[in-house]
Amino acid sequence: MKITKTQQPGSTMRYCREDHFGALVVQTARVIRRALDARISAEVTPELTGVRGMLLGEIVRANQENRDVYQRDVERWMQIRRSSVTAVLQAMERDGFISRCSVEKDARLKRLSATPKGVAYHERIRVSIANFERDLQKGIEPAAQPLARMALEQVLANAQVLAGEQPTPQEGAAAHNG
Repeated sequence: MKITKTQQPGSTMRYCREDHFGALVVQTARVIRRALDARISAEVTPELTGVRGMLLGEIVRANQENRDVYQRDVERWMQIRRSSVTAVLQAMERDGFISRCSVEKDARLKRLSATPKGVAYHERIRVSIANFERDLQKGIEPAAQPLARMALEQVLANAQVLAGEQPTPQEGAAAHNG
């Protein structure tokens, strides 16, 4: 083993994720995203990523339920900024998976609809993501899965508070009582 400047003889290499919980979560999220993108590309089409596939599924379901879907809905679902959503939607429209149509009551709004191509890929995407989720949770006992989800949901909520994206429990209670 080659000794680097960051590693002294007799010591073991430490990774940021060993010291910082947040670094572990970030690294995990990056690897999951790369793995899902690779799975969707290999099993469905290289034109889609995991995020685009999940988003297409949400749009198809909303269309099937006769619910209108707009960019702001996507921003909420995916918890990403407007500029990022715009780029994703433009790419999906360019690749023929969705269309954006002006709304009569407000020309600034664009209703999102899955195209026939998007609908045709929907079931393959759904199956691929379901299999990915199953594979991702391998080794976690079924009884422990709800606890793992609860812990991750709490980490997400804490991060949202730290980012100023949602009120702290005390602020939320004060707003309801005030």
